[in-house]
Amino acid sequence: MRRTVLLLPVILFICFSAAFAQESVEQYLLNLKEPKAEDYAKLLYEGSHENKLLAVTKLEEMGARDQATIDALLFGLQQGTIFVQREAGRVVNDFWDVRAASAKALGNIGDPKVLPYLHAALRYDHDTFVKSSVAFAIGKIGQKESIDELARTIEISSPSGSEDVLVKACVIALGDIGDKEGFIPLVEVMRGNFHRDIKYTARESLKRIQW
Repeated sequence: MRRTVLLLPVILFICFSAAFAQESVEQYLLNLKEPKAEDYAKLLYEGSHENKLLAVTKLEEMGARDQATIDALLFGLQQGTIFVQREAGRVVNDFWDVRAASAKALGNIGDPKVLPYLHAALRYDHDTFVKSSVAFAIGKIGQKESIDELARTIEISSPSGSEDVLVKACVIALGDIGDKEGFIPLVEVMRGNFHRDIKYTARESLKRIQW
């Protein structure tokens, strides 16, 4: 009992400090007349769930492409996947929307240096919607080295319909890349047990292959 009483002030102090730090960075941003990219990057690192998402959106709207912005977006891409927090067996920090938005923003920046991080997210992220956003981003960057990752994702995806969104995103990405090495994966989709809509998308992507 005494131990519990002693720990309680410490726990309350930690919670108060975290809340104060979050409020401080958000209040700092509100006080700025014209926030810059570095201000939104700071918000992405230190803000609440909603403000992380806001920061990604603003960075994309601003068209920021510097290394500090890319680093912040890579941080966003990993939210809720490295340090998973659970309460009563339920994940409470699954920031899937932050990860998906970060992937989209990275794709629009188009820097090939982020591909290893996007490839890792395509393999290991547990959310199908996030992985679909990652696939679209990979397609926008448009590098031949991504074809094997996209083909692997299609190969291990279920043809039952539960992952149709992901398969379709990968098929579109193969078309966006447009390299001839994407031909075989796309033909295999057309021959596979996939939904008619996905096969149609594969056919359209085949038309975009450059020989």
